[in-house]
Amino acid sequence: MNITIASYLAGFISGISIAGYFIGKELYRFYVKDKVQKKQLHRLSQLNDHIKEKQKFQLEPN
Repeated sequence: MNITIASYLAGFISGISIAGYFIGKELYRFYVKDKVQKKQLHRLSQLNDHIKEKQKFQLEPN
């Protein structure tokens, strides 16, 4: 095997590995950000439901 072909293959494989690492890093960052936002929205919806229940309870005549 010619040395230029071997060095080309080694560079190609390492390039794919590095690109895969950075793509995976960005996808993980997006996943974490999305997960945190979903938790925040869930907490806000629970708080909103809790406030509505309190208001409903206060507005009901005895």
